[in-house]
Amino acid sequence: MASDRTGKKRKNKKVTVLIVLLVILAVLIAVAAFLLTRSKPEPETPLDFNREVEEEDGETAAADVPTVNQEAANAELEGLSQESGSQPTRDEGWRHYLLLGVDGETDSYTAKRSDAMVVLSVSEDEGRVVLSSVPRDTLVYIDGKNSFDKLTHAYAYGGADLTVQTFEENFDIDIENYFTVNFAAMEEIVDLIGGVTITLTDAEAKHMGEYYAAWGLSGGTQVLNGKEALAYCRVRKIDSDYKRNDRQFAVLMAIYDKVKDLSVSQYTELISTVYDHMYTDMTVAGAISLVGDLLAVTENGGIENVKLVDSEHSSTGSLGGRSVVLVDNLEDTAIRWREALGIENYEPSARLVQISEALEALK
Repeated sequence: MASDRTGKKRKNKKVTVLIVLLVILAVLIAVAAFLLTRSKPEPETPLDFNREVEEEDGETAAADVPTVNQEAANAELEGLSQESGSQPTRDEGWRHYLLLGVDGETDSYTAKRSDAMVVLSVSEDEGRVVLSSVPRDTLVYIDGKNSFDKLTHAYAYGGADLTVQTFEENFDIDIENYFTVNFAAMEEIVDLIGGVTITLTDAEAKHMGEYYAAWGLSGGTQVLNGKEALAYCRVRKIDSDYKRNDRQFAVLMAIYDKVKDLSVSQYTELISTVYDHMYTDMTVAGAISLVGDLLAVTENGGIENVKLVDSEHSSTGSLGGRSVVLVDNLEDTAIRWREALGIENYEPSARLVQISEALEALK
Protein backbone atom coordinates (compact mmCIF):
# COMPACT_ATOMS: atom_id res chain seq x y z
CA MET A 1 0.00 0.00 0.00
CA ALA A 2 2.80 2.41 0.86
CA SER A 3 4.47 1.98 -2.53
CA ASP A 4 1.15 2.48 -4.34
CA ARG A 5 0.54 5.67 -2.41
CA THR A 6 4.04 6.88 -3.14
CA GLY A 7 3.61 6.14 -6.82
CA LYS A 8 0.51 8.31 -6.95
CA LYS A 9 2.26 11.13 -5.12
CA ARG A 10 5.18 11.00 -7.52
CA LYS A 11 2.89 11.21 -10.53
CA ASN A 12 1.15 14.24 -9.04
CA LYS A 13 4.36 16.07 -8.24
CA LYS A 14 6.40 18.26 -10.52
CA VAL A 15 10.07 17.67 -9.84
CA THR A 16 11.46 20.41 -7.63
CA VAL A 17 14.70 21.64 -9.04
CA LEU A 18 17.79 23.01 -7.44
CA ILE A 19 20.88 24.74 -8.52
CA VAL A 20 23.27 21.94 -9.19
CA LEU A 21 26.36 23.89 -9.96
CA LEU A 22 28.81 25.82 -7.91
CA VAL A 23 32.15 25.78 -9.60
CA ILE A 24 30.51 23.21 -11.88
CA LEU A 25 27.97 25.74 -13.04
CA ALA A 26 30.05 28.88 -12.84
CA VAL A 27 33.43 27.50 -13.87
CA LEU A 28 32.99 24.34 -15.87
CA ILE A 29 30.12 25.67 -17.93
CA ALA A 30 32.16 28.74 -18.68
CA VAL A 31 35.06 26.51 -19.69
CA ALA A 32 32.66 24.53 -21.90
CA ALA A 33 31.51 27.71 -23.59
CA PHE A 34 35.12 28.61 -24.23
CA LEU A 35 36.14 25.19 -25.51
CA LEU A 36 33.14 24.86 -27.77
CA THR A 37 33.57 28.49 -28.91
CA ARG A 38 29.86 29.01 -29.16
CA SER A 39 27.26 30.65 -26.99
CA LYS A 40 24.17 28.84 -25.81
CA PRO A 41 21.51 31.41 -24.91
CA GLU A 42 18.26 30.27 -23.41
CA PRO A 43 15.36 29.88 -25.88
CA GLU A 44 13.28 33.04 -25.80
CA THR A 45 10.20 32.80 -23.61
CA PRO A 46 7.45 35.16 -24.84
CA LEU A 47 5.98 37.30 -22.08
CA ASP A 48 2.66 35.79 -21.03
CA PHE A 49 1.30 37.08 -17.75
CA ASN A 50 -1.95 35.18 -18.24
CA ARG A 51 -0.12 31.87 -18.23
CA GLU A 52 -1.31 29.54 -15.47
CA VAL A 53 1.53 28.32 -13.32
CA GLU A 54 1.07 24.93 -11.72
CA GLU A 55 1.92 25.03 -8.04
CA GLU A 56 4.04 22.49 -6.20
CA ASP A 57 2.02 20.15 -3.98
CA GLY A 58 1.69 21.34 -0.41
CA GLU A 59 1.69 25.06 -1.21
CA THR A 60 -1.62 25.79 0.54
CA ALA A 61 -1.10 28.35 3.29
CA ALA A 62 -1.92 27.55 6.89
CA ALA A 63 -5.05 29.16 8.30
CA ASP A 64 -3.19 31.13 10.98
CA VAL A 65 -0.79 33.08 8.72
CA PRO A 66 -1.43 36.70 7.68
CA THR A 67 -3.15 37.28 4.34
CA VAL A 68 -1.76 39.79 1.87
CA ASN A 69 -4.20 42.67 1.56
CA GLN A 70 -5.36 42.50 -2.06
CA GLU A 71 -7.29 45.80 -1.91
CA ALA A 72 -4.21 47.62 -0.65
CA ALA A 73 -2.18 45.88 -3.33
CA ASN A 74 -4.43 47.09 -6.13
CA ALA A 75 -4.45 50.65 -4.80
CA GLU A 76 -0.68 50.71 -4.38
CA LEU A 77 -0.03 49.30 -7.83
CA GLU A 78 -1.79 52.21 -9.50
CA GLY A 79 1.11 54.46 -8.61
CA LEU A 80 3.87 51.92 -9.11
CA SER A 81 5.54 52.69 -12.43
CA GLN A 82 9.08 52.29 -13.68
CA GLU A 83 11.06 55.37 -12.71
CA SER A 84 13.15 56.87 -15.47
CA GLY A 85 16.87 56.24 -15.07
CA SER A 86 16.48 54.01 -12.02
CA GLN A 87 19.04 51.25 -12.52
CA PRO A 88 20.21 48.57 -10.09
CA THR A 89 23.20 49.55 -8.00
CA ARG A 90 26.62 48.43 -9.20
CA ASP A 91 28.77 47.20 -6.33
CA GLU A 92 32.33 48.30 -6.96
CA GLY A 93 34.76 45.40 -6.96
CA TRP A 94 32.04 42.76 -7.20
CA ARG A 95 30.34 40.88 -10.03
CA HIS A 96 27.02 39.13 -9.50
CA TYR A 97 25.57 36.22 -11.48
CA LEU A 98 22.16 34.55 -11.20
CA LEU A 99 22.01 30.74 -11.04
CA LEU A 100 18.58 29.27 -11.82
CA GLY A 101 17.37 25.71 -11.31
CA VAL A 102 14.27 25.05 -13.43
CA ASP A 103 11.58 22.46 -12.77
CA GLY A 104 11.63 21.06 -16.31
CA GLU A 105 11.91 17.32 -16.80
CA THR A 106 13.22 17.86 -20.34
CA ASP A 107 15.24 20.49 -22.13
CA SER A 108 12.04 22.45 -22.78
CA TYR A 109 12.19 25.44 -20.44
CA THR A 110 9.04 27.21 -21.59
CA ALA A 111 6.44 27.90 -18.87
CA LYS A 112 8.51 26.27 -16.13
CA ARG A 113 9.31 27.71 -12.71
CA SER A 114 12.72 28.53 -11.32
CA ASP A 115 12.50 26.57 -8.11
CA ALA A 116 16.06 27.26 -7.03
CA MET A 117 17.65 30.70 -7.25
CA VAL A 118 21.12 31.63 -6.05
CA VAL A 119 23.17 34.77 -6.56
CA LEU A 120 26.85 34.00 -7.19
CA SER A 121 29.00 36.98 -6.15
CA VAL A 122 32.72 37.20 -6.94
CA SER A 123 35.28 39.71 -5.70
CA GLU A 124 38.73 39.13 -7.15
CA ASP A 125 40.21 41.99 -5.12
CA GLU A 126 39.02 40.54 -1.82
CA GLY A 127 39.45 36.92 -2.88
CA ARG A 128 35.86 35.95 -2.06
CA VAL A 129 33.13 33.84 -3.64
CA VAL A 130 29.69 34.12 -2.04
CA LEU A 131 26.49 32.18 -2.72
CA SER A 132 23.25 33.87 -1.63
CA SER A 133 19.99 31.92 -1.78
CA VAL A 134 16.41 33.18 -1.93
CA PRO A 135 13.28 31.12 -1.13
CA ARG A 136 11.27 30.40 -4.28
CA ASP A 137 8.03 31.66 -2.67
CA THR A 138 9.35 35.12 -1.79
CA LEU A 139 6.71 37.75 -2.58
CA VAL A 140 8.10 40.28 -5.08
CA TYR A 141 6.88 42.81 -7.61
CA ILE A 142 6.96 41.53 -11.20
CA ASP A 143 7.17 44.40 -13.66
CA GLY A 144 4.85 44.10 -16.65
CA LYS A 145 2.48 41.85 -14.74
CA ASN A 146 1.87 44.88 -12.53
CA SER A 147 1.33 42.80 -9.45
CA PHE A 148 3.09 41.13 -6.57
CA ASP A 149 3.62 37.41 -7.03
CA LYS A 150 5.94 34.58 -6.08
CA LEU A 151 9.50 35.03 -7.28
CA THR A 152 9.48 31.53 -8.80
CA HIS A 153 6.67 32.55 -11.17
CA ALA A 154 8.72 35.22 -12.95
CA TYR A 155 10.48 32.51 -14.91
CA ALA A 156 7.19 31.02 -16.10
CA TYR A 157 5.95 34.43 -17.25
CA GLY A 158 9.10 35.52 -19.08
CA GLY A 159 12.03 33.14 -18.70
CA ALA A 160 15.49 34.06 -17.46
CA ASP A 161 15.32 37.65 -18.75
CA LEU A 162 12.25 38.52 -16.65
CA THR A 163 13.70 36.67 -13.65
CA VAL A 164 16.90 38.70 -13.89
CA GLN A 165 14.88 41.93 -14.13
CA THR A 166 12.79 40.90 -11.11
CA PHE A 167 15.92 40.24 -9.07
CA GLU A 168 17.46 43.54 -10.07
CA GLU A 169 14.37 45.56 -9.15
CA ASN A 170 13.45 43.81 -5.89
CA PHE A 171 16.94 43.27 -4.46
CA ASP A 172 18.87 46.05 -6.23
CA ILE A 173 21.52 43.64 -7.54
CA ASP A 174 23.10 44.31 -10.92
CA ILE A 175 23.21 40.85 -12.55
CA GLU A 176 26.04 40.29 -15.05
CA ASN A 177 24.82 37.00 -16.53
CA TYR A 178 22.51 34.08 -15.81
CA PHE A 179 23.02 30.30 -15.84
CA THR A 180 19.95 28.08 -16.17
CA VAL A 181 19.91 24.30 -15.64
CA ASN A 182 17.21 21.66 -15.21
CA PHE A 183 17.03 18.97 -12.57
CA ALA A 184 18.33 16.16 -14.80
CA ALA A 185 21.87 17.55 -14.50
CA MET A 186 21.90 16.89 -10.74
CA GLU A 187 21.44 13.15 -10.95
CA GLU A 188 23.89 12.75 -13.81
CA ILE A 189 26.61 14.86 -12.20
CA VAL A 190 26.38 13.23 -8.78
CA ASP A 191 26.53 9.76 -10.33
CA LEU A 192 29.41 10.80 -12.56
CA ILE A 193 31.54 11.91 -9.61
CA GLY A 194 30.74 8.80 -7.58
CA GLY A 195 28.13 10.23 -5.22
CA VAL A 196 28.24 12.86 -2.48
CA THR A 197 28.72 12.48 1.26
CA ILE A 198 25.79 13.91 3.24
CA THR A 199 24.63 13.53 6.85
CA LEU A 200 20.89 12.74 7.05
CA THR A 201 18.53 12.99 9.98
CA ASP A 202 16.08 10.14 10.56
CA ALA A 203 13.22 12.46 9.53
CA GLU A 204 14.95 13.38 6.26
CA ALA A 205 15.68 9.75 5.38
CA LYS A 206 12.09 8.73 6.05
CA HIS A 207 10.68 11.62 4.02
CA MET A 208 12.99 10.93 1.08
CA GLY A 209 11.65 7.39 0.87
CA GLU A 210 7.97 8.16 1.36
CA TYR A 211 7.78 11.15 -1.00
CA TYR A 212 10.60 10.68 -3.51
CA ALA A 213 11.08 6.88 -3.60
CA ALA A 214 14.64 7.12 -2.26
CA TRP A 215 14.19 3.97 -0.19
CA GLY A 216 16.61 2.17 2.11
CA LEU A 217 18.16 5.22 3.75
CA SER A 218 18.53 5.94 7.45
CA GLY A 219 19.92 8.74 9.57
CA GLY A 220 23.68 9.23 9.61
CA THR A 221 26.57 10.16 7.32
CA GLN A 222 26.56 8.29 4.01
CA VAL A 223 27.25 8.56 0.27
CA LEU A 224 24.17 9.47 -1.77
CA ASN A 225 23.76 8.67 -5.44
CA GLY A 226 22.20 11.09 -7.92
CA LYS A 227 18.59 10.12 -7.30
CA GLU A 228 19.09 10.27 -3.53
CA ALA A 229 20.90 13.62 -3.64
CA LEU A 230 18.08 15.12 -5.70
CA ALA A 231 15.52 13.77 -3.22
CA TYR A 232 17.50 15.26 -0.32
CA CYS A 233 17.52 18.68 -1.98
CA ARG A 234 13.76 18.54 -2.48
CA VAL A 235 12.90 17.91 1.19
CA ARG A 236 10.86 20.81 2.56
CA LYS A 237 7.64 19.63 4.21
CA ILE A 238 9.28 18.39 7.40
CA ASP A 239 10.52 21.91 8.17
CA SER A 240 10.71 24.86 5.72
CA ASP A 241 11.89 26.31 2.43
CA TYR A 242 14.77 27.96 4.31
CA LYS A 243 16.01 24.50 5.38
CA ARG A 244 15.62 23.26 1.82
CA ASN A 245 18.00 26.03 0.72
CA ASP A 246 20.47 24.80 3.35
CA ARG A 247 20.22 21.26 1.98
CA GLN A 248 20.86 22.49 -1.54
CA PHE A 249 23.95 24.36 -0.37
CA ALA A 250 25.22 21.24 1.44
CA VAL A 251 24.95 19.21 -1.76
CA LEU A 252 26.64 21.96 -3.78
CA MET A 253 29.59 21.97 -1.40
CA ALA A 254 29.76 18.17 -1.46
CA ILE A 255 29.85 18.28 -5.27
CA TYR A 256 32.50 20.98 -5.15
CA ASP A 257 34.69 18.87 -2.84
CA LYS A 258 34.52 15.91 -5.24
CA VAL A 259 35.04 17.98 -8.40
CA LYS A 260 38.33 19.38 -7.11
CA ASP A 261 39.86 15.90 -7.24
CA LEU A 262 38.60 14.77 -10.67
CA SER A 263 40.92 13.58 -13.40
CA VAL A 264 41.22 15.36 -16.75
CA SER A 265 39.08 12.74 -18.48
CA GLN A 266 36.38 13.07 -15.80
CA TYR A 267 36.41 16.85 -16.20
CA THR A 268 35.83 16.45 -19.92
CA GLU A 269 32.83 14.19 -19.37
CA LEU A 270 31.51 16.48 -16.65
CA ILE A 271 31.71 19.52 -18.91
CA SER A 272 29.78 17.69 -21.61
CA THR A 273 27.10 16.59 -19.13
CA VAL A 274 26.66 20.06 -17.66
CA TYR A 275 26.56 21.75 -21.03
CA ASP A 276 23.76 19.47 -22.23
CA HIS A 277 21.49 20.78 -19.46
CA MET A 278 22.56 24.43 -19.34
CA TYR A 279 21.76 27.78 -20.92
CA THR A 280 23.64 31.03 -20.36
CA ASP A 281 23.85 34.48 -21.91
CA MET A 282 27.56 34.70 -21.09
CA THR A 283 29.97 35.40 -23.96
CA VAL A 284 33.23 33.54 -24.46
CA ALA A 285 35.15 36.62 -23.31
CA GLY A 286 33.03 36.78 -20.17
CA ALA A 287 33.58 33.07 -19.58
CA ILE A 288 37.35 33.44 -19.73
CA SER A 289 37.23 36.33 -17.28
CA LEU A 290 34.95 34.50 -14.85
CA VAL A 291 37.04 31.33 -14.98
CA GLY A 292 40.16 33.30 -14.14
CA ASP A 293 38.51 35.07 -11.22
CA LEU A 294 37.00 31.93 -9.74
CA LEU A 295 40.16 29.85 -10.04
CA ALA A 296 42.20 32.58 -8.39
CA VAL A 297 39.70 33.05 -5.57
CA THR A 298 38.92 29.41 -4.82
CA GLU A 299 42.61 28.57 -4.53
CA ASN A 300 42.89 30.91 -1.56
CA GLY A 301 39.67 30.26 0.32
CA GLY A 302 36.34 28.53 0.53
CA ILE A 303 32.87 29.35 -0.69
CA GLU A 304 30.76 31.52 1.62
CA ASN A 305 27.03 31.08 2.15
CA VAL A 306 25.06 34.26 2.84
CA LYS A 307 21.26 34.27 2.97
CA LEU A 308 19.74 37.04 0.89
CA VAL A 309 16.35 36.31 2.46
CA ASP A 310 16.47 34.50 5.81
CA SER A 311 13.92 33.31 8.35
CA GLU A 312 14.96 35.94 10.90
CA HIS A 313 13.88 38.82 8.65
CA SER A 314 10.86 37.29 6.91
CA SER A 315 7.69 35.41 7.72
CA THR A 316 5.10 33.14 6.13
CA GLY A 317 1.95 34.68 4.65
CA SER A 318 -0.91 33.85 2.33
CA LEU A 319 -1.66 35.15 -1.17
CA GLY A 320 -4.78 33.73 -2.78
CA GLY A 321 -4.69 30.80 -0.38
CA ARG A 322 -1.12 29.92 -1.32
CA SER A 323 1.88 30.15 0.98
CA VAL A 324 4.32 33.01 0.36
CA VAL A 325 7.42 34.35 2.08
CA LEU A 326 6.94 37.94 3.25
CA VAL A 327 10.19 39.88 3.56
CA ASP A 328 10.10 42.27 6.52
CA ASN A 329 11.51 45.11 4.41
CA LEU A 330 13.09 44.85 0.95
CA GLU A 331 15.22 47.96 1.37
CA ASP A 332 16.63 46.71 4.68
CA THR A 333 17.27 43.33 3.04
CA ALA A 334 19.46 44.90 0.35
CA ILE A 335 21.36 46.94 2.96
CA ARG A 336 21.90 43.95 5.26
CA TRP A 337 23.15 41.80 2.37
CA ARG A 338 25.75 44.43 1.39
CA GLU A 339 26.90 44.61 4.98
CA ALA A 340 27.45 40.83 4.97
CA LEU A 341 29.58 41.20 1.83
CA GLY A 342 31.47 44.12 3.32
CA ILE A 343 30.26 46.57 0.68
CA GLU A 344 30.46 50.13 1.99
CA ASN A 345 28.66 53.35 1.05
CA TYR A 346 25.71 51.52 -0.49
CA GLU A 347 22.73 53.67 -1.48
CA PRO A 348 19.47 51.87 -2.43
CA SER A 349 18.18 52.67 -5.92
CA ALA A 350 15.02 54.71 -6.37
CA ARG A 351 13.29 51.69 -7.88
CA LEU A 352 14.01 49.48 -4.85
CA VAL A 353 12.72 52.16 -2.48
CA GLN A 354 9.55 52.47 -4.53
CA ILE A 355 8.85 48.73 -4.56
CA SER A 356 9.76 48.32 -0.90
CA GLU A 357 7.30 51.02 0.15
CA ALA A 358 4.58 49.45 -1.98
CA LEU A 359 5.15 46.05 -0.42
CA GLU A 360 4.76 47.49 3.05
CA ALA A 361 1.19 48.50 2.19
CA LEU A 362 0.25 44.92 1.36
CA LYS A 363 0.79 43.50 4.84
